[in-house]
Amino acid sequence: MFRKKENVIKFIPAIGTEAGVYDPPVPASKIIPEWYKNQNKYTGGTKHYSQENGTINHTIKGCMPVFDMMSAVYLYTLLADVMFSKDNNGNINTLWSTNSSTLIQSHPQQQYDSYNIPDEYEQVGLKFINPWITKTPSGYSCLFIQPTFRDDLPFYVLPAIVDTDTHPINVNFPFFIRKDFEGILPMGTPIMQIIPFKREEWSHEVISKHDEDLHKIWKRAEGKGSNRYKTFFRSKKEWK
Repeated sequence: MFRKKENVIKFIPAIGTEAGVYDPPVPASKIIPEWYKNQNKYTGGTKHYSQENGTINHTIKGCMPVFDMMSAVYLYTLLADVMFSKDNNGNINTLWSTNSSTLIQSHPQQQYDSYNIPDEYEQVGLKFINPWITKTPSGYSCLFIQPTFRDDLPFYVLPAIVDTDTHPINVNFPFFIRKDFEGILPMGTPIMQIIPFKREEWSHEVISKHDEDLHKIWKRAEGKGSNRYKTFFRSKKEWK
């Protein structure tokens, strides 16, 4: 019996990085948000059937698309504790205890002077310095995004797509810090979610008539009072 070939994403120390010093990226399933862990699975804390339509009273914790998004695929984490503070002129200062690497740099404002930065964030851009090169198989790129469902994080990282099969150096992460945040951002905080995908050409088509076959598939799934998507449609994802 042949084993299915796995795609492998590689995280390689960048030039000048001390091997074994900094934590590598980890599967996102290893850092599930605390709010999700604390969320009741059923509204009101008790399972029951709706008197209106016979469905079970699941909360967001029963929504597999939400779980699949927050647990996909890998997370870069903050390499050390970083202190954020402001001086009397409102300038942002950052400080970290390790002296073996630069963890955060500033971004010249003229590089993004037309970008509409949300009001709750400082208008000065910063950048997480990443000591890892991300390498994917030929034909695969990576989507780099703010860790999903992590509104507790006091920063906003700009999303990007990088062709990581050909790009030979580390990708750094521009971000904006919240105006109301001063204090320590701890080592291990997730700072960027990495989602590899295969580059393919796509076109689109608009269909003017309802698809009866799709309707029948859904009507069959309605026979279950809960976990319809998980039972009939979801494919299990594995990120090792």
